[in-house]
Amino acid sequence: MISEQKGVVRIFLTGFSGVGKSTILRETLTPYAGSVAGFAAQRLTGNSESERVGFRAVTLEGRFPSMQARYRPGMGGVFMLHSQRNTAALESVILEVESRIQSHDVKLVLLDEIGGIELTSKVFMGTLERIFSSGTPCFGVFKSKGNLERTARTFGLNDELYALHAQLKTRILTGGEIITVTEENRARVLDHLKVAAEKIIYSER
Repeated sequence: MISEQKGVVRIFLTGFSGVGKSTILRETLTPYAGSVAGFAAQRLTGNSESERVGFRAVTLEGRFPSMQARYRPGMGGVFMLHSQRNTAALESVILEVESRIQSHDVKLVLLDEIGGIELTSKVFMGTLERIFSSGTPCFGVFKSKGNLERTARTFGLNDELYALHAQLKTRILTGGEIITVTEENRARVLDHLKVAAEKIIYSER
């Protein structure tokens, strides 16, 4: 199942919200967190845990952040808050990830998730291309078209977003694969990623 080209491995998960894509990635990569650079999306809540107010991108520093946190003014990495978007926060995060790749012994990059509002940022997409071209294997989540449509409606983004989404999909599939996660195949996808991650982490590069 794993696609390889010149030693590059890219595996991205897609599917409905809540199906377990990020959970699969965390379970796969937690044992190797010290060798992984990248970022994870963290759900932000308001006064109650059921009140979702936004999302932030959190870089990995030897461990995974919690999947949910209460929003506090001044938090870093907040790229969605209510109906406001902040691509500058995503740009800062992806640049930090690139810097870590260059300065640490990184075996694998986590990008959870891409294919959303960051498509409109030349800084983010340019940095992402450099990461892809660096030869470092990448695992991540690729936003489904259905989820993209909701994002576009929320922020009033134009149809150009869909063309950029299609271009990124093609780029990922050049030397990689995109797997649609469902309730039925979730366990098989997890096993697939665990095998791939072990090969990457213990390979000589």
